[in-house]
Amino acid sequence: MINNGLLEILLLAQHKSALKLGLHSKRVACYAFELAKALNQSPEFKRRIFLSGLVHDIGFLKLDVDFEQISRDMTLHKDVDLIHRHVIEGEHLLSKVITDAEILETVRHHHEKFNGEGYPDKLKGNEISLAARIMAVADLYDAMMIGEMFGEERSVPEDIIHYFTYTASGAELDPELVKVFLSLLQRNPVFYLPVENNELHLYKIVYLSPGKLELGDLCDQYGAILIKQGAELTQHALDNIRSTYPGQKIIYVPEKS
Repeated sequence: MINNGLLEILLLAQHKSALKLGLHSKRVACYAFELAKALNQSPEFKRRIFLSGLVHDIGFLKLDVDFEQISRDMTLHKDVDLIHRHVIEGEHLLSKVITDAEILETVRHHHEKFNGEGYPDKLKGNEISLAARIMAVADLYDAMMIGEMFGEERSVPEDIIHYFTYTASGAELDPELVKVFLSLLQRNPVFYLPVENNELHLYKIVYLSPGKLELGDLCDQYGAILIKQGAELTQHALDNIRSTYPGQKIIYVPEKS
């Protein structure tokens, strides 16, 4: 397993190299953790998959590419073989500092596809570990939802749901995991950034529901406040937030005056 000191170094390296890559990894870790939780996986499995999400793209640090210029559809990139190497480079980098075979396997295989057309090993269906199949769902969702990470337009939630249901399910992604993940999205997940005992500034996901917003101010990814702490959330307001602000949303705890 990864100790906290090493994890801090790896996350700092990602943030310094490519901020959007670092933030992407944190979000993917959250989505993967929530999907594992919905599947009633063990605490150890959930811890491993969260850590795997934080470092799943660490191999990009070894590649001579500008991450900001990489398209989400990597098959259109002129250096597609180079881009595909990031999973192998990630496995090799991590194998020098950790011995956890499950984390290493998840990092290597998070771009395998359920139909066998992924990389690097062309695994198919249940040949792909559950953790890697979960990571694939979380990774694709965040890449579509936060489109500007790849210099692209952000997808709207309805389009993502349609793509997951009618295109990705059974092809790129495990269809059973797609069903469970889409059910989570119906619960209005947002990122919560605890301020205490959280030196790495890691998120966790909470689900918004009608009632008073107690945890803090709900902001968009640029810091603009959408709903202030203490405000009453109606279902209409939740639906409006979801459709008007389809990208990343975070709950910040207001600073004490």
